[in-house]
Amino acid sequence: MKRGVGIMWVGLMVAGAVVTYAMKDSAGRAADRVHKLRAEIAAEKEAITLLKAEWSVFDQPARLQELVARYGAVLKLQPIDVRQLGTIDDVPEKPPVPAASELDELRTSSIRPGSAAAKVANAAPIAGGKP
Repeated sequence: MKRGVGIMWVGLMVAGAVVTYAMKDSAGRAADRVHKLRAEIAAEKEAITLLKAEWSVFDQPARLQELVARYGAVLKLQPIDVRQLGTIDDVPEKPPVPAASELDELRTSSIRPGSAAAKVANAAPIAGGKP
């Protein structure tokens, strides 16, 4: 009986050691993952800082003015007129959605039955051409 109890205790100690090792290994892997994520975050922050610096260079008024002077004639750029600015009330409302009967079967366009476009779409194929 003492021998059976001793074997049981040895088995429990081995099982405890295995569980402890598994926990330690899992914690080590989690720590490695945290370290890797922190390094990735630092690299992303550095990239963001670099992009902000590049944007500030590209957005300098003197550079933009030079580009306007160089390419203004090609792009036909003109100064903004105050009358070009508007309010939200100047924006037209969204047009109503046509009824399903006004749309073609494929729903690729709004061809009305009986219109010239519908007649062209339903016309016989050209001889020798693909249907």
